[in-house]
Amino acid sequence: MARQNDSAAYPSSSLVIYGVITFVWSWFFWLISTLLRSQDSLIPGLIGAIATFGPTVGAIVVTGKQSGRAGIRTLLRRGFQWRSSWQWCLILFFVAIPLLLLSALAIHLALGGATPPRFPPFDHAWLVALNFILVLILGGPLGEEFGWRGFLLPTLQARMTPLIASIWIGVVWAGWHLPLFFIPGQLQQQFPFPLFLINTVGLSILFTWVYNNTQGSVLSAIVLHTAVNGWSGVIPILPEAAGSLRPYAIATLLVWIIAILIPWRTRGNY
Repeated sequence: MARQNDSAAYPSSSLVIYGVITFVWSWFFWLISTLLRSQDSLIPGLIGAIATFGPTVGAIVVTGKQSGRAGIRTLLRRGFQWRSSWQWCLILFFVAIPLLLLSALAIHLALGGATPPRFPPFDHAWLVALNFILVLILGGPLGEEFGWRGFLLPTLQARMTPLIASIWIGVVWAGWHLPLFFIPGQLQQQFPFPLFLINTVGLSILFTWVYNNTQGSVLSAIVLHTAVNGWSGVIPILPEAAGSLRPYAIATLLVWIIAILIPWRTRGNY
C-alpha cells in the first residue's frame, strides 16, 4: 500500500494554500458561469467545466512551489500509473459501481418504488460511451482527482489515519460542491446537501481504500470517479431519472455499509 509521496513532507501551511486556491478557483469560475447563463452559447458550460479543475490547479501550484517541476511530473505521472491498478480499474468500472447502483435500484423497486420509464442512453451505445468521455474530461474526475487523491490524501495520511483522512477529505469535497446547490440546472439540486455530504464522505473512504491498494495510483481514483458519475447518468438512480430520492438514499446506505466494512475488516490499516 502506498501512503507516502513527496507531498507527505509538505508543511501544514501547504494545506491552507491548497484549500484557498482550490476553492477560490472553482467558486470564482462557477460564479462567472452563472452570470453568463443568459447567453445562448457554450461559454457558460465551458467555464463551468474549467471550475472543476480547481483541486488539480491547487495541487499543481502547491506541488510546484514545494518540489518544483520534478514534483509536478511525479504527481501527473501517477495519473498514468496503470500497472498497479488496471485490474482494479476494470472491476470498479465494469462491475463494482454498476452492481452497486443496480442493487440500489432493485431494492427501491422491491420496496414498492415505481419503475423508471427506461434507460434512455442504452438506446444508442455510442451515447453511453460519449457520456463517460464527457464525464471524464468535463465532469470532475480529471479536474479533481490529482488534487483530492493525488495531493491532499497522501498529505493528510502522513498526519493521521486513513479513516480520519478520508472523513476530512469527504467533508472538504462536499463543501467544495456547495455553490452548485444554488445554481439552476445543476445535478446537486436534485438532493439535499446533508444527504450529499453523507454520500460524499462514504465515497471518500472507498476512494482511499482503492488508492492505497493500487500503490497510490491517481488513475484508479479517476476511473472510480468516472464510474460513479458516469453510471449514475446511465442507471436511473438520481431523483429526476428515478422519480424518487429513495434510490440515491439506498445507494448511499450501500456505500456506507462498504465504508464501514473496509476499516473494520482491515483494523483501520487499509
